[in-house]
Order: sequence, then structure tokens, then C-alpha cells
Amino acid sequence: MASEDYSPGRGRIPLKKLFDTLSKTLFLYNFSIRSRLILYFLFLVLLPTTIISITVYNKSADIITRNVNTSIENNLNLVQDNLDQRFTSANNSMIALYLNTEFADLISSNRPTDSTGIINELAALNKILENFPANGTSGSSFVPMLYMLNRPEYTQYNFSRRVFNIDQISLKPWYLAIPAKSDFTVVGLSSLDSRFTIKFAKRLFGIRHAQLPFAGLLTIDIPVSEFSTLLDHYKPTPGSRIYIIDQTGTIAISPEEGLIGQNISTRDYFSKISPADADSGTFHSFRHVISGEKMLVSYQNIQATGWTILSFSPVSELNGELASFQRVMYVVIGICMLVSLTMALLLSENISAPIRKFIQSMSHAESGNFNIIIRYRRKDEFSYLFNRYNKLLQQIKALIDKLYVTELRKKEAELKTLQAQINPHFLYNTLDSINWLAINHNVPEISSMVTSLSDFFRYSLSKGRNIIPLRDELKQVESYLGIQQFRFQDKLEYELEDVDPRLLTECLVVKLSIQPLVENAIIHGIQQRRGKGKIRIRVTSAQEVLFVSVFDDGVGADPERLNLLLTDQQPGNQSYGIRNVHTRIQQFFGEAYGIRYYANNEDHSGLLAMIRFPVVTTWNEVIEDVDHDRSG
Repeated sequence: MASEDYSPGRGRIPLKKLFDTLSKTLFLYNFSIRSRLILYFLFLVLLPTTIISITVYNKSADIITRNVNTSIENNLNLVQDNLDQRFTSANNSMIALYLNTEFADLISSNRPTDSTGIINELAALNKILENFPANGTSGSSFVPMLYMLNRPEYTQYNFSRRVFNIDQISLKPWYLAIPAKSDFTVVGLSSLDSRFTIKFAKRLFGIRHAQLPFAGLLTIDIPVSEFSTLLDHYKPTPGSRIYIIDQTGTIAISPEEGLIGQNISTRDYFSKISPADADSGTFHSFRHVISGEKMLVSYQNIQATGWTILSFSPVSELNGELASFQRVMYVVIGICMLVSLTMALLLSENISAPIRKFIQSMSHAESGNFNIIIRYRRKDEFSYLFNRYNKLLQQIKALIDKLYVTELRKKEAELKTLQAQINPHFLYNTLDSINWLAINHNVPEISSMVTSLSDFFRYSLSKGRNIIPLRDELKQVESYLGIQQFRFQDKLEYELEDVDPRLLTECLVVKLSIQPLVENAIIHGIQQRRGKGKIRIRVTSAQEVLFVSVFDDGVGADPERLNLLLTDQQPGNQSYGIRNVHTRIQQFFGEAYGIRYYANNEDHSGLLAMIRFPVVTTWNEVIEDVDHDRSG
């Protein structure tokens, strides 16, 4: 049996798709332990259950597929056998008439020479055909007709409905298509008295002559309706249809009388019926959508006639047993899922409840409360873990108490040491005294330098604050540059470009963030070049970002190497101060801010160091930025 076959298994559940889905689902890294335990247990139960169910379903689908195809093939074989019997019965009836003594004598006798003889012969043949049994051996209704050779007078004396001259059909296509050496021929679909019939033809010879001359043609018409009940009897399902088509694709036999005579060779499914397969006489089938419904189209050739038996069966009706089995399978899987889910919930709760209790205790310990003791009554691994954890909390609490006392004593010692050190006001007063001495002795250089030094220390201390206004930071830098200019005399020149007054008074920056850049520019840029050098400081803002740029026209350096030193985890002693400033800025404002080096393209030499600050105006904004960065 060579065919594409009816295949409900095409709707099978693919195992590969199931495994791909499970593989993706098993990566549950972000799920809680309880959820993972539930899912793993469900997989453990449902995976083998599903695999077994799908395997049994697919195997059952194969068996049902083979059974359905075998059943349809057997039905078509029975239709073919029954048709062969009907055709054989028609042939036997024609042979019985042919061998009738009176009939054989009439067709074997010589042609009458006068009109009386012609009329007598016509009347005798008509009487034999009219008296021929209307029902053959198979119970079919036969309508015999005789076409005699060389009897043109029959047309003149037209009183018979059964006997004619052969010239009446000599040009008919069905007559011309009868094989020359064929004795019995199934002509095909015909019509008689406004109803469709199947016509059979048999060549007649004068059996009373030794030469057996050709005498005429005998035909029998059997109503198509007598074959329709046969097709209805062998339908695979109530919604199925069986047709028999001839070589041209015309429906010759059908239970639906309205379809008889229609040509289906133009239908799209007809192109799938291979003539080579049909000639082999084997059973074939394929699936096709007809009028929006999936149908199984089966066909088998009748080799004796060249006709084809066509069967159309709705796939939904053929899938009846498979659908019921599928429902049972879903019910079984659903029950297994409910049972496994219940067991998974109980198991996960037994394991995850102690863990949740452990996490709750750790959250209290994280907030500083070490007096929370976990109480657990079961004697399992969690009991051992909680006992050790309780002892650990007690030890941590004891160590914290001990460390607190030690730190308290250390703070007291530091306080006494600070009290013994020089008071900052003592330093300011001393510098102020030196300034007045310089003024009294008319030494303005010393007075200017001492004043800058005093301002430098005053802004550096800034009452212990780490975040100060931009104005104070720039004044501290200006004091530092004044001291350095006195030191280097004509070798150093500096410029503080005009700054927006709103930025000076409102914006907050990290203390001692600009002065190290200026110091670095003097030591590694200006001091290393020949001749006079210049340092420029520029402050701008854009899109809520404050930019502080320090330009120098010194010997320059590689900006990329300096940027790598800022982020190097083990920089050594290189650029330690600048890296410290960069780290402090990011600690306060986040990693989006800090120092970045560029080539000084404006002065065509030297280096540009740029600091990025967020535009903040209050201390609360700084705290919010720090908290946001830490939480992020």
C-alpha cells in the first residue's frame, strides 16, 4: 500500500518542542527556593508522565492511522469487487440473450430481400428484446438495445424502441472508442429516458455461420441509481462521500444525483491523483482542504475499465477515537499535575519555612538587633544550623560590646591628644601677626604671601565640611595660585575666567577637588617647560552638569594613560592625589562624574583636566545623589 496515508499523527505533540521549553524554564536563577522546589518537583512528576502519555498517544495515532487507511482500502476493494460482479452479471445477461436460439438464428440469417422479411425480422428481434427479463441475475434493471449491421430499412419502419440500424451510432464517440478486439465493453455514463445509466456493449457475430461474420452490437443500460446504494453502504463515516469517475474525470456514479455527469478534472485536488499510481491499481490517499474542511482523499483504480474510485472522508470524523483518547490523556495529566502540585507545595513549605525564618532573623541582625533567637523544634539539618547561628549571634554581640568599649576609650584618648595640639585659631593669629609685622616693616611681598597662606588654610579647613560652595573652592585655588606665583615669579601666569555669579553662589562641589589639578599642572606641566607658562580655569554648565576645566600650556602628557591611571585598581604611587580626588567625587555624586583628561587643543600644547559635577544647590541633594548611587 503506497500512499501518503491518512495521518492524524500530524497533529502529534512534538517532543523536541517540549524539551526546548523545559530547558528554558529550568534556568530559574531569579526565583525563590520555594518556587524552584515547586517547579522542579512538578517537572520531576510531569516530565515522565507527559513523555509516557505523548509516546502512547503517538503510538496510538500510528495504529489508528493504519487501521483507518486499511478500513478505507478494504471498503474501496469491496466497492470494486461489487462493481466487478455487477459488470460480470451484465455480461452474463448479454451472453444469455446472445445464446438464445431464436435470437441467434435471427442475427445469423441472411439479410431479408424484401420489405416483408425486413418487417418480420425487426418485429421478431423487438419481441425478443421486449420479452427479455427486465432484471438480470444480480437484480439489476436491464434495458437491452440492438444495433444490426446493414439494416437501413429499420429506419424506415420505425416502430421498435429496441432495434436500430448500426448507422445510428456509427459516429457516436463511445462507439468509436470501443476497442476493435474487445468482446465485452463497459462504455460508461449514458442517458436513457431522461435518466443517467451505465451502458455496456457486446459485439455480435453470426454464430450459425462458419465464418462468424460481424452482425451487430448489443447494449444494455443499467440505471446509475442502482449503483448509488452500493457506494452509500461502504462509506467509512457518515460524512464521507464515494464517487466513481471515468477516464475523463467525469463523475459516472454518485449517491448524489446532482453530481452525476460533472467533470472534476479542474478541481485542485484532482492534480494530486497521479495517473501512473492509478494505473497500478493500488490504494492511495492524501490530505486536502475542500470547502474549508480538512478531508482525506483516497482513490483506487479499476483496471478493467480505467475508472477510479474516489473517497472523501472528513478528518474530524476519522479522528473520533483519537480525540477521545486525547481527552483522556489530558485528564490524566491534569490529575497528575494537581497531585504533584499539592505534594510540591507541602514539600516546599517544609523546606522554605525555616529558610524564611532564618532570613527574617538575619534582617533583624543587619539592623543591629542581635537578641533575636531562632527557635526550631525539629531534629534535622536546620536544627543544627540554627543552633550554630544562635551561638554566632551571641558571639558577635559580645564582640561588638567589647569593640564599642575599646573605641570609646580610643576616642577619649584622641580627644585628649587634640586638646594638646595647636588650635587652628592659634595658627590664624600667628599668620595675622606676621602680616602686621610685614606691613610695619614695609614688606608687601611677605604680607601678600602670608595673607594668601592664611586664606588657603581657612578655606581648606572649611569648618570640617566636605561639600562647599564653588565660590569658596575657587577662592582657595586663587590663594594657592597667588602663593605659587610668588614662588615662581615670572615663570607662572594664571587666569580665572569670568564665572556666572549664580554658579558661584548656588553650586556645591567637593572640597579640595580643583587645587590638586592646579598643583599637578604646575609641577608636571609648567615647571617642566622652558619660559613662561600659563594656567587657565574655566567654569561652565550644561544640562544639569557643572564643568570645571583646568588648562595648562606645559610640556603635556598622554591623556589616555592618565585616564587609565584614574581607574586602575593598583596604580602604585603614580597620580595618587588626582586619583584620590576622582574617587571622592564619585563617592559623593556617582560614577557618572569625576575627572577626565584631554589634549589642550585651545593652546595647541599642554593638557586639559576637566571635572564633571552635578548641578546641586543644597546638601540634601548631595545626600540623595549618594543614596541613589549606592542603591543603584
